[in-house]
Amino acid sequence: ASCTNTPGSFYCACPPGMEGSGFDCQDVNECEQNSSLTHNCSAKALCLNTNGSYICQCQDGYHGDGFVCEDVDECQLNATCGSNMTCSNTPGSYMCSCILDLVYNKGTCVSEDTCLNASSSCHPLAECHPYQGSFYCQCTDGYEGSGTDCWDVDECDASHGEVCPAFSHCFNTNGSYICDCWPGFEDNGTHCQDMDECVTGNFTCPDNSTCTNIEGSYECTCDPGFSGNQSLCLDVDECSLGLIQCPNFSSCLNTVGSFVCNCWEGYQGNNTGCEDIDECLDNSTCPEHSTCVNTNGSYLCPCDAGFSRDNDFLLCLYTVNIGFKLIITHQLFHFSNGLTVL
Repeated sequence: ASCTNTPGSFYCACPPGMEGSGFDCQDVNECEQNSSLTHNCSAKALCLNTNGSYICQCQDGYHGDGFVCEDVDECQLNATCGSNMTCSNTPGSYMCSCILDLVYNKGTCVSEDTCLNASSSCHPLAECHPYQGSFYCQCTDGYEGSGTDCWDVDECDASHGEVCPAFSHCFNTNGSYICDCWPGFEDNGTHCQDMDECVTGNFTCPDNSTCTNIEGSYECTCDPGFSGNQSLCLDVDECSLGLIQCPNFSSCLNTVGSFVCNCWEGYQGNNTGCEDIDECLDNSTCPEHSTCVNTNGSYLCPCDAGFSRDNDFLLCLYTVNIGFKLIITHQLFHFSNGLTVL
């Protein structure tokens, strides 16, 4: 708003294009009908309101500053209508008149009356369409021809299969086509994506194998310790095949899918190999009156001097040699003359 001084006072006035008390101003939309402020746009122009004003823009087919708009003669341009057509300028537009019964890109040229009776004039697979002032019999989508004769378009052959997404087959149909995803792929609405059969459970693998997804399919890989035999995964006997080198003083024992190295009797594992067990560290290894002697993988219990083994080789018994027949029973010594020695 603008302020104007008066004798003893002042007043505020809204700027052009606005209305109000001067203390409060609102934009006036000059482009509205029955607006308090009218616009001066041409009748062939569009009025566009702005804050406090408006602009005028000539409609399509006219040129000028918006206040004065003149018709554009499109027929002055050679490319306005196609070949074998007559261009006729109209206010704000133009018409392209085709030659009756001549075939154009839009179809076969027909008269307006013929177009109204298209079912008897156009092919059953065609429709009549007006375009730029003329009328054409045009084959419907999925068909090609003059409009008076139409035949199916093989979209699959014409596009060399590129009309369908990757990993799919194209099948032509009458007036259209369908895309079918390859086995191992599924349609997600826009393209064919790989189906993970291992996740969905849509796979058949033998026991002792693992399913591995690959593009468009899956494969079954035998687990470690197993080998494939056509459709089966059989245990590998690593021991008999010589695939395993067990440490010294041990034997290889095959297990299902694996193997173990068992130390020989008298040996024990030490995380890296098998070492001899010193049985003599246990005082109860040998009987009384004997000495424990450790050997590689075993031990000996020789009886002390004056003692000898019993018949079962379990005890060392004291022996007295006094010229008589000696009978030894455990630790009581019975002689044939009736003498008993403890």
